[in-house]
Amino acid sequence: MGAVGSVRTITLARRLALVPLAACLAAGCGAAPPVAIPSASPSPTASPTTIAPGVEVPASDVKVPPYSVSTTHPLPAGVSAATVARDVVIDNLIENVAIERGDAALLTYADCGNWLAAVAQEIQSDKGHGTHVVSVSDTVAAMDVGTKADPAAPSLTIAIVITGTETELSTTGSQQTKKSTPFAVIRWVLWDAGLGRYLTCDTGSS
Repeated sequence: MGAVGSVRTITLARRLALVPLAACLAAGCGAAPPVAIPSASPSPTASPTTIAPGVEVPASDVKVPPYSVSTTHPLPAGVSAATVARDVVIDNLIENVAIERGDAALLTYADCGNWLAAVAQEIQSDKGHGTHVVSVSDTVAAMDVGTKADPAAPSLTIAIVITGTETELSTTGSQQTKKSTPFAVIRWVLWDAGLGRYLTCDTGSS
């Protein structure tokens, strides 16, 4: 019992010895300078990526969603499925900006052939109806890249099936409309040597 009592006495003595120091700190004893706490600096943000003249998007927007490669209709030798998928994502982003701005000239950096004409007509139709597309975005759930001849243009064979949802907010006069539309489409692409990318040339229901 004597040993235990000694331990308690020593522990209590240590606690009491700290009291003057604690009181001194609370009262601001001594000439110690105040400690400067550095102010928080903002986290660095990624630089935007230019995908067409005058069109910049966050780098995260160019991220390719999950995709697969068809085993029954494989791509031709030398064609990168990752490149096709990434270029289709970029094409779609440029299309959406062109629709929001009502600028059909931007479509030449994303589209060609039948699809270029179709989206340009959509932009013209919006203008004719006094409709302003405030925002349009697509959430892609899956992509499947492979080979399939386009019935409308058999020379187009590189295809990608895309499933997801498109959300559009538009105004016509004082009326605002927001709609979300699920989609499952097949897009055909063609390599553009000048841009160094695949452009979307046609599209249809998968």
